[in-house]
Amino acid sequence: MNAKQKWILGAVALVLLLVISGFGYQELQKEAERQEKSQTREQAQTEEQTGTESLSEETKKNETASQEEVPEAAEYAAAPDFTVWDQEGNQTSLKEILEGKPAVINFWTSKCPPCKEEMPDFEELYQEMKDQIQFIMVDGVGCMGETEESGRAYVEEQGFTFPVYYDLEMDAVINYGIQAFPTTYILNAEGRLVTGGSGMISKDILLELLDQVMES
Repeated sequence: MNAKQKWILGAVALVLLLVISGFGYQELQKEAERQEKSQTREQAQTEEQTGTESLSEETKKNETASQEEVPEAAEYAAAPDFTVWDQEGNQTSLKEILEGKPAVINFWTSKCPPCKEEMPDFEELYQEMKDQIQFIMVDGVGCMGETEESGRAYVEEQGFTFPVYYDLEMDAVINYGIQAFPTTYILNAEGRLVTGGSGMISKDILLELLDQVMES
C-alpha cells in the first residue's frame, strides 16, 4: 500500500470517526430529551393521579353526605291501598283506616289453624298497645273456603276486641299478593311498609318488631 492510499484510508477513517462522534452526540442529546420528556410525563401523571384521588375522595364524601341526607322513610314503599268492610258493614279503605301511627296488618281466615293459633297473641298485644299501635285484622273472605259468616262467628266466639275487616272482594288479598295465611305486615307512622312475611308469628317476635318501628 503506497502513501497516497494510506492517506486516503486515514482520511476516510477520520471522517467516519467524526460522523460516528457526531451521530453519538446527537443520540445522547436525543436520549437526554427523551428522559426529560419521560420525567415530565411521569410528573404530570402523578399530579393527575393525585388530583383524581382527591376528586375521588371528595366524590365519596359528597355521596356519603347525600346518603345521610336521605330520610329513612324513603327506604320504604308506601303501603298499597285496598277496600274492605268493617264490622258494622261499612265499606272503607286502608287510607281511611290509618290513624297516623305504626300499624299491623294481619291477613287471616277462620279456616287456617296457624291463624287461629296466633290470634290470641294479637289480642293480647292489642290490649297492651292499642294507644301506640293500630291493629288491622283482615279476614280473607273467599280464601280457603272462608265466608263472612264464618269469620264473624269465629271472632264473636273468641271474644276478640281488635278491629276486624272483611275482604269481601279480595281486594286486599290481591293487592298484597297474599299466597298463604297468616301473613303479617308492619307499617310505620307514615303508612309505609317496613317489614312483613307469611307464617305464624310469635308474640315476642311481633313485639320486638313493633318496638323497632316505634323507635325508628
